[in-house]
Amino acid sequence: MATRSRMLDEAITIGRRELDSLVAGDVFEAEKLAHSREQLMNDAVRDLSGDNLTQLADKLVEMKSLHDRITGEAKKLKQSLKQDLTSMKRQNRRISGYSFGAGNMPRLTKDRFINKKG
Repeated sequence: MATRSRMLDEAITIGRRELDSLVAGDVFEAEKLAHSREQLMNDAVRDLSGDNLTQLADKLVEMKSLHDRITGEAKKLKQSLKQDLTSMKRQNRRISGYSFGAGNMPRLTKDRFINKKG
């Protein structure tokens, strides 16, 4: 039981590092930490009886709280990325409009005409 308790403590420590990585915007490091945290959690609760689960309940509740904070930070990051992509799409459309207004013709229009000289 002490081994499982240590595994949960290590998973909580990894979860905190994962949260720090998400706050810093390092999603690749956060992903690596999430996989290692998942593995530790699976190993810690595998084949655990109900009596033993009640002994580890405080740590499991702390892990749930940490997981909720990680999920919240990931959702904020996702929303920020979505807004950035939408903004870039609008800006690209605006720049394309300026290009067309300046007399630049799309590539398909240019390739449609035949050169009689050559």
